[in-house]
Amino acid sequence: MSAISPTPLDTGFVWNRYRHNFSRHLLGVARYLQTRVMTALQDECGHQDLRLGFAPYITLLSAGDKRLSELADILGISRQACNQAVKQIEAAGYISRTADPNDGRAKQLTLSPRGAELSRDGQRATTQLDRQFAELVGAQKIADASKSLNKISAHLSLGLPARSSPFMDTGMGALLPRLSDYVMRRLMELNRTRGHPRLKLSFAQVLTVIGPGGGRIQQMASMHDVSKQAISVIATELEALGYLQRQTDPLDARQIVLQFTPRGEELIADSVASVDQLAQEFSAIIGKAALKRLNTTLYELYRGLHLEQDVFEHSGAADLGLLAHQLQQQLGERDSQALARLLLKPSRLTR
Repeated sequence: MSAISPTPLDTGFVWNRYRHNFSRHLLGVARYLQTRVMTALQDECGHQDLRLGFAPYITLLSAGDKRLSELADILGISRQACNQAVKQIEAAGYISRTADPNDGRAKQLTLSPRGAELSRDGQRATTQLDRQFAELVGAQKIADASKSLNKISAHLSLGLPARSSPFMDTGMGALLPRLSDYVMRRLMELNRTRGHPRLKLSFAQVLTVIGPGGGRIQQMASMHDVSKQAISVIATELEALGYLQRQTDPLDARQIVLQFTPRGEELIADSVASVDQLAQEFSAIIGKAALKRLNTTLYELYRGLHLEQDVFEHSGAADLGLLAHQLQQQLGERDSQALARLLLKPSRLTR
């Protein structure tokens, strides 16, 4: 068992911390944004050969030409993995290789005319989503959140393109996808140090969308726009590592539900600790007050967009458990008991 995980686990509190935290809200809003942009690029702009994984490469190259090694370093992946992705994007016609003006023997990656068009279309789509976000929670909150996201992205050297004026920050639509990539990688690194050395980034497609009631493969495939076979392969790996088990769906005996094992519940508890550590790292960059405001804005977007509501649809009782836990921590044992007696006392209105 991991040294970080409490024994025994306070499952109600852990599940609620797992559901309601900065990283989940950021990743959920980023995934919504990427899916909506992808749909707009395919249905409205006619880019039919796209994959969601192309986005960070197109975004980084729109800031300027880069060597393969430079691109791999920014993305935090191996050169081999980067080259495999680049070949796919090159085959789709969005990237070309040209001579490096500083070294004639070397090649650099540049957007093709089609790639430049894709970049412009993507920027328009993200700007429209920025407006949608502003309508949902207010323009001032989006502007403040974008400022904080810019500071974090600049500090982490995520290689995002700058606006034409140095006084203009990049909007949330352009910032969230790259930052979400970093958050997933960082959380995986932290969880590995907490006793889960065989985790992979691809596991997030399954692990993050399993709630207290379990998770269904079809639902996961739809959320990530991938095949059921791809999700099933990941689920099988997680079963072999002892994190998941398959059970008959209580709502439909013909279907299978993926549930966390006790080892999987340890991973959830450790993930909460990793999320808290990541929040501390971001707080050191932008300050506690700014991080609190950013978290509030992301949470309002997360709720307003109804993200992953079906994943946690059976968690109402757990929400009450979290509230009771927080009140007990704040009030102390004696005052908590006094509050309980007060709540149980019949009201005059009900007599």
